[in-house]
Amino acid sequence: MKKCAVFLLISMMLSGCGAEETFETIADEFVQSAAAPMREVILELPEEAVLPASESDAGMLYLCDGYEISVQTLPAGDLEASVYRITGFSKDRVDLISTQPGTYRRHDLVWSTLGEQGDQVGRAAILDDGSYHYVLSVLAEADRAGEFEQVFRALFESYALG
Repeated sequence: MKKCAVFLLISMMLSGCGAEETFETIADEFVQSAAAPMREVILELPEEAVLPASESDAGMLYLCDGYEISVQTLPAGDLEASVYRITGFSKDRVDLISTQPGTYRRHDLVWSTLGEQGDQVGRAAILDDGSYHYVLSVLAEADRAGEFEQVFRALFESYALG
């Protein structure tokens, strides 16, 4: 009888010690923000660049006599990646000037490189509205770049966001 009482007492004490499983649920709702609409690009192309030689989702390429014009849109946020994609150089290896002409930032840059036909010089403007990098770039043969100075000046002066 004494054994039964001890067994009963131990059973009662241990019955409250059983581990209860606790389940936790998480009801996070991931809402991906909608991409901001692309803005209108304002640009006056030279007469000889009426039709693009190449057109894709990323942009357009215009081939002209002695130079080429590229207009493209890249995701914003990483200026270093955009500069590298345009020039093939890191941001600290090009001459870069940043301004804020309105509701967006403008980054102008120049570089030189050795191309398939010899030395080339490039110039680009990146308009950054926080959602996209709108890129205008030109690449010209270095020995003929002076011929196109007026064309490039008018092209880059006309470049803006609407």
